[in-house]
Amino acid sequence: MFVKINYHIHTVFSDGKSSVRDYCEAAIQKGFEEIAFTDHLTVFPDGSTEHHSLNTFKLENYVREIEAASGEYGGRLTVRLGLEVDYIPGNEKILEKILGKYEFDIIIGSVHFVDNICIDSSKQKALIENMVRENGFDSLYSKYLNLVGEAVETGFFDIIGHMDLVKIWGFNPTDGFDDELKVLKLIGEKKLCLEVSSRGLRQPINSIYPSPRILKKAYELGVPVTLGTDAHSVSEIDYSYDALMEYIKTAGYGHITTFNKRKPLEKKIE
Repeated sequence: MFVKINYHIHTVFSDGKSSVRDYCEAAIQKGFEEIAFTDHLTVFPDGSTEHHSLNTFKLENYVREIEAASGEYGGRLTVRLGLEVDYIPGNEKILEKILGKYEFDIIIGSVHFVDNICIDSSKQKALIENMVRENGFDSLYSKYLNLVGEAVETGFFDIIGHMDLVKIWGFNPTDGFDDELKVLKLIGEKKLCLEVSSRGLRQPINSIYPSPRILKKAYELGVPVTLGTDAHSVSEIDYSYDALMEYIKTAGYGHITTFNKRKPLEKKIE
């Protein structure tokens, strides 16, 4: 039997539809041994937050509830306190202050914004399609990966989330290997972890993040991985989990990485 973890879960504290407690109950029922709650923290350089993001008030309640769940379910389920934090150029000082206030287990660093456009928002899909029409997808892909590289360089994060999310609307690069390699080498140098996510299987791209070529190169470079379904409801807590496991095994991986108080721990897949 393989190890079962989910390190990317969103609750009603951000844009999820299920409560912390409901996720914990579902995780136990589905045979998970460890989960991490990673609600959104999206802070802009002016200090404002996106509408579904945690803010100062919600963050305090969120931390309190996760810590309570960790105590309540201890012995049956390991519950980790995490965040999915948006990297937006110029928000570094604000993030540093917020992230230093609490004792998190994991911080996922993600890029959702390119040129002030939220790349995975259906409301802004037309803007992304227009960018691709004008300059080609390879140009957007390169710009996106440069931002991912900047996120790695900040030193704020433990895990890089859905490294090629920008493909969400069905785009695929014709090039970009050099940019991918540069980011993967940075991830390795900074001793970060790469998320492998089934979220893309529920989106127009219909594929696991990251692509097979990225994951294979990550394995060759010795970059560790963790697994997440990017769940926004309890129905998604084990979404295509078997496919995720087979995907990383095919790339060569025999271990996945978990975290405790920002310290990585490797676990054998089975």
